[in-house]
Amino acid sequence: MTLTSAYEDLRRRTIEKIPGIWGKLKYLAELRSEKGGYVHWGFERVHGSVAAQNAFTKAHKTLVRTILRTRLMNLLEDLEQSRETNAISPPSCASALAVNLDQLLPSHCPKETELHLFSVLQTLSILEARKNAGSPVA
Repeated sequence: MTLTSAYEDLRRRTIEKIPGIWGKLKYLAELRSEKGGYVHWGFERVHGSVAAQNAFTKAHKTLVRTILRTRLMNLLEDLEQSRETNAISPPSCASALAVNLDQLLPSHCPKETELHLFSVLQTLSILEARKNAGSPVA
């Protein structure tokens, strides 16, 4: 039997199973408490509180970093796929995500990261609105 780190367990057994990058981010954001920690009783029970918090924090930071390094058109396609799953329009989805920006970001996130993610969400909302209006997105 091999021991798996809490992070690898979270990544392989949970995060990778969630469709889309925005779905993954939404999942992690929904686990955050008002105090900024993550609440997942089962995961804490298996790995312990400290290891669980560290795993969720690492996964959250890694995901945000991935989003900020991904091409806008790829993020837009992912957002469109999220629309099909969640039955909401991408502009509404991007706008809703932007409204809950504090929840989307890991605790103690640099201001630059916050601003970058907010600008990505705003841009995606504008691109999708243009696409739906028949304007070129290029």
